[in-house]
Amino acid sequence: MKRLKVVVYIMMTVPFCVLLIRAFILQVVQHKSHLDYVESLKVYVRRIDAPRGRILTKDGVVLAWDEEILVARSTGSMDVEKVGDILGQERKLRLILGEEVQVTEAEAIRLERSGVLVFRRYMRRYSSLAPHVVGYISADRNGISGIEKQYNSYLKGQDGYELVSISVTGGITGRFLQAVPIAGNDVVLTIDSKLQEYVQKLLSTSNHAGTIIIQSAGEGSILAMASYPSFDPNIFLSIDKRQWLEISNDPKSPLLNRAIGASYPPGSILKPLYAIAYLEGETDLKRTIDCKGYFEYIGSSGRPLGLYRDWYVSGHGVTDLKKALKVSCNVFFYNLALELGIERMKQYANLFMIDQLTGIDLPGERKGLYPDPNWKYNVYKESWYPGDTILCGIGQSFITLTPIEVLTFFNAIANDGTCYSPHLLDHIKNQQGRKIFEYEKKILYKISLKQSTLSFLKDSLREVVKSNGNPAEEGTAYQSFKGFRIDVAGKTGTAETGRKGERSHSWFAAFSPVNSPKFIVLVMLENAGGGGEAAAPMARKIFEFLLEEKAK
Repeated sequence: MKRLKVVVYIMMTVPFCVLLIRAFILQVVQHKSHLDYVESLKVYVRRIDAPRGRILTKDGVVLAWDEEILVARSTGSMDVEKVGDILGQERKLRLILGEEVQVTEAEAIRLERSGVLVFRRYMRRYSSLAPHVVGYISADRNGISGIEKQYNSYLKGQDGYELVSISVTGGITGRFLQAVPIAGNDVVLTIDSKLQEYVQKLLSTSNHAGTIIIQSAGEGSILAMASYPSFDPNIFLSIDKRQWLEISNDPKSPLLNRAIGASYPPGSILKPLYAIAYLEGETDLKRTIDCKGYFEYIGSSGRPLGLYRDWYVSGHGVTDLKKALKVSCNVFFYNLALELGIERMKQYANLFMIDQLTGIDLPGERKGLYPDPNWKYNVYKESWYPGDTILCGIGQSFITLTPIEVLTFFNAIANDGTCYSPHLLDHIKNQQGRKIFEYEKKILYKISLKQSTLSFLKDSLREVVKSNGNPAEEGTAYQSFKGFRIDVAGKTGTAETGRKGERSHSWFAAFSPVNSPKFIVLVMLENAGGGGEAAAPMARKIFEFLLEEKAK
């Protein structure tokens, strides 16, 4: 019995002693080596980029999309020799320096056994259409210009996360606790891809900086918007500091969207505003002036204080308001400006929000300027002179407007005083194709105008593209639209820059058909000369293109 107790005691004691000795060895003798091993095991929390939503035209052409690529990054425990064999010395060095390197599927399989973390990433890609509209993104995949910025919250989605464990040898031992990323939504624009492509080519072949905007008259939707010089958004995928400084400091400003971000003197394209101000008052449509090619301003003392010339040197002869709009008679509008006075001119400029932001859904819109005596005193500490009013009468002086502001003004004329907000968004849809937001047209402002004013104005603007055979009474856009098949109402503008030796800016805005407008076209070309000489011929080509597309 006593022997049995001893055996049981030994059987219980020996294993305990073994465990105790083993614990001593592990915790004391081999403590450092095991601590080094445990610390060598690494776990990464890795962000998984969410696919960014696409940007598309209304007819389904993709303007911006994500391309999936494989990217490698060193874990700090990589087998340098093996990685060099797989990727070559240049890419190996980049990994050692902490950079990410794009790899192929075959390379990825071999790299994950060599202490290199490989994961999928998305690279933004862009088509060549509408770069100023679409914009581009930053390195952190957030929009920093154009639609990419405007609708960034819809496009960017929600990133996911995962834990990645790395063994002592640098191999990946597991991926776990994954939070799946949620893809962004698709943004569908009002842009028509064929029209956009056409106007981009047309503008680039002009060899003049400028812009073309085409709008659906009754909706406010922008069908095409081109700015030149242009740029390729794909360069921002891997741009360095030197390249960025080069493009951002380029004197030709290729990144500038001239449609909304540049302001210019409008010239005669603003004359319909003064016609409206006159027609809405006590009007005398029989009122005429005799244009001799110049206007001499006589002061209260009876002495001549200024000589202002007409663009048509020999003069337009006897001219009423309708003819003045048709032939763009400066002398008539010099007189009309003095009659109206700057206060009434400014009043109607404010009614039409002529120098106010249009609220178009693009970042970077610039505000124009329509001056008055208070503005001039605040800025220059100078009084307002009659000469300032005279020059405002032909869209010069201190006036500067953006092309989108001028387009919006013509939208109000085309729609009898109702102006629809310009916009580029048609709708937003999720990855299942369900619409989650749809743009509803908005009225920017509404002005109650007399029917007689509207009828007279549209008839006069229709005359701009016509002629009765007399050069002095030829519409300023007649040579451009001679023989044209459809009904168009428009206005040219030839705006002096105020800089010696520079040619004038060339403007033309028009809508068609006149009585039930569907399209508004605006062309502005920097330093291209007369509005009828450069901008109007380009506008005719656009209207012809629209007519041909409609016939298909």
